[in-house]
Amino acid sequence: MAGGNKKKKQQRGKSRKNGSSKPAPSLEDVLTQAESAMEMSDIDMAMKLFGYATQLLRSRIHGDDAGNGSEEDKCTLANVLGKMGELKASCGDVEGARNDFLDAIELLGNQQEATDMMQGDDGECNISTAQNSESKAGLYLYLGQLSTGTEALTALRIGVSELQRTVSILDRLATSKDDEANGMDIDGELNSLNLKRFMVETKRQLCAAYCSIGELYLTDLCEEPDAENSCEAALKAAVEIDASAQIESGPFESEIGPSPPDALQTMANLRLSQSRVTEALDCIMKTYDRMKVGCEAMSGLVGLATDDKEGVQEAKARELLELDAASTLPEYGFRLQTAKIMLECTSLVDDGNNNTKERCSESAIQVLGSLLSENDEVIEVWYLLGCAFMSCSPPNPDSARHYWENAVDMLTKAKEQMEHSSEDVACELEVIQSQLEEVTKKLDELGEEMETK
Repeated sequence: MAGGNKKKKQQRGKSRKNGSSKPAPSLEDVLTQAESAMEMSDIDMAMKLFGYATQLLRSRIHGDDAGNGSEEDKCTLANVLGKMGELKASCGDVEGARNDFLDAIELLGNQQEATDMMQGDDGECNISTAQNSESKAGLYLYLGQLSTGTEALTALRIGVSELQRTVSILDRLATSKDDEANGMDIDGELNSLNLKRFMVETKRQLCAAYCSIGELYLTDLCEEPDAENSCEAALKAAVEIDASAQIESGPFESEIGPSPPDALQTMANLRLSQSRVTEALDCIMKTYDRMKVGCEAMSGLVGLATDDKEGVQEAKARELLELDAASTLPEYGFRLQTAKIMLECTSLVDDGNNNTKERCSESAIQVLGSLLSENDEVIEVWYLLGCAFMSCSPPNPDSARHYWENAVDMLTKAKEQMEHSSEDVACELEVIQSQLEEVTKKLDELGEEMETK
């Protein structure tokens, strides 16, 4: 009897334990946690959570009780696969990323067919179509980044087509007289103002896509027939769209940041390749004007600020403006490329136009100063700063020497570390030795030049 009672107690305890187990997390909770992990750069956790969400969604889509929610589930699954593709691409798993993007495109394509069958005068369908096209465009643009040559061009062109479709739908809705009747306030999420913001963001994506096409014709596809004309057409479209987006972004700039000057920089690159230096200079200076305040604010932190004099109140107001501008500067690589184009322009521009040349050299110094402020361990920036000071009118050899000597010290240390490395770094050592010889030669020439004066 005692043994029987003990057994029953164990069974009751087991039942209570099972009854207190937590239910499985909802799909919404899983996706929220995955997004948080992605924002925190916890890639492993984000991949696990998105993978679990993918299993849940596939089960719901292919299950017997998929019902009316299947199209919404397909849309959600496409979004999850897109996020997984981004994460895999960031980890170097190009093939895995490509497969996820293609699967997502297929899902959105099927969903688009269902939407087209329902298409009528209902504005909600139009908004759904616009959002679907914009999502597909993003996936094709990612595919373009993962590809090269004609394969990349095909993906980018499809992305452009989808974005053009999105802009067309949004433009039709924006010009409609009756906001509510045309779906501009769906669930309180897409009112007139949000619709215009959606338009601006889509145009920025379209501009970037055209820039990518132009860059392809400047690199991988430069030997293709009619490459120059195709590049010109893509970049002219990019510049035109950029100008439109910049005008329309006024009410939202504090939220989404200023329009990036990608189109102008890429056009400057094209003009240089065509030996149209004056036009290249105009484009690259317009590029700089879009980030001038932030660059000057950052370069001031490393002693390269301009010598503008102003009162205390004006200085405080300027400080606040500069802080905001510095936080929205284009990425490091973009600014580095801008500085390189500026220095190439100064080396080619007519010496008789000293004011233009001096402005370009000083602007390059400000851009490079912003980079030095952000990361002072990039040897190339120190080297280019020396070149920028020597491109001034008149040249500034003392400042040039300072930056070139620092570059030599950094290259020497990097060389010594590699020489003591147990890994095979022969190629890297060869590159560093070549760079060291180049900077040393410039310092020698500078010394000889100063001795003759």
